[in-house]
Amino acid sequence: MRYSAALLESRALGAGQTVQSQGIIHGGGKYAIHGPSSLPSVEAIKEMPGRWRAHLRGERAPDLRAARLLSERCLLWLPKGSLLARLQSYGFVTMLGKTGMLHAAPISLPQAEWPEALRGSAIDAYTMAEPVLDTMSMLAALAAPLREQIHSYDPGPDASGVLLGPDGTVELASPHTQVRARAVVLAAGSGNGALLARAGLDAGLMQERPLRMFLLRGDLKPLFGHCVVGTKPQVTITSATDAAGRVVWNVGGEVAEKTVGMAPEAALREAAAEIRRALPGLDLSRVEIAQYDAQRAEARTASLRRPSGVHASRVATRLWAAWPTKLALAPLLAEDLAQQLSVELGPPGDYHAEPFGGPCPPVASPPWEQAAWSPVP
Repeated sequence: MRYSAALLESRALGAGQTVQSQGIIHGGGKYAIHGPSSLPSVEAIKEMPGRWRAHLRGERAPDLRAARLLSERCLLWLPKGSLLARLQSYGFVTMLGKTGMLHAAPISLPQAEWPEALRGSAIDAYTMAEPVLDTMSMLAALAAPLREQIHSYDPGPDASGVLLGPDGTVELASPHTQVRARAVVLAAGSGNGALLARAGLDAGLMQERPLRMFLLRGDLKPLFGHCVVGTKPQVTITSATDAAGRVVWNVGGEVAEKTVGMAPEAALREAAAEIRRALPGLDLSRVEIAQYDAQRAEARTASLRRPSGVHASRVATRLWAAWPTKLALAPLLAEDLAQQLSVELGPPGDYHAEPFGGPCPPVASPPWEQAAWSPVP
């Protein structure tokens, strides 16, 4: 038994924040490094790797067996050439596993098992049981059984093509369509701001935190993990394969925050320098680099920092706004929404599909397929 639902997508499934995600199903390791201030984030996320694995095995709905698992684990490594990293190597990372905060303790990885990129670059390396997903195949797996309920509709950049009424009415401008829904959920990421304003509500319920992400492609082998110096991952790297079969690294972490607002050329130089500090033994002479801007859309917090968990709340009669905060937390957001809707609407009835809107949109293409590439500075 399910609620009868329709999804309106303005561009392509997952466009923006979802396909820009690095696909890591965090279990808390990245946040535990930050210390006590990040304990709420660790608590919210530490059970997610096991939860997602159950979906990937088809043991829980939705069935994600068609999604592609890129890596069973993530690494933490401490780079050569950093005094702070050398001090950390004396038991700090191992201590994290004894606190009980993490889904799975970091385990020291023998050098014989290190990826090629870490040889000659790291002091120590640890493995964490945090899987990495191909987000495009995950989106396709989610959409496959529901294509008749997913529809293309572009409301315009300011959402002027959609009107949200206080009684659950959704009015679309072109083609003109009006639907009376028992509940409307805004789950458009950064698009929630314009939709809230269009409904006459405070767009300040949402905050956006920008990132400048970087891409590498060329003479590379797959790598998944975080280079840690101090209390933040300096770089976080995940790997994929582009349409031409080349290995691509998607690079985030602290470098993605510190380069926001920089001129493009300066940002590329800074990113190249950070990558060399994280992987001093890596030869980048046959590698290209690119960059793209990304937005993290979340529920607003008083400190404007990342929320510790998911957020879903009724913002008007029959109208909810929702943000998962992290890809890994999406199942918790779905559960939270389902619980709130069941209280307001009662138990779901028989599912039935009704024609609504345009055809099912495709899955969005990843950022590396549209990037402008240049030699590494």
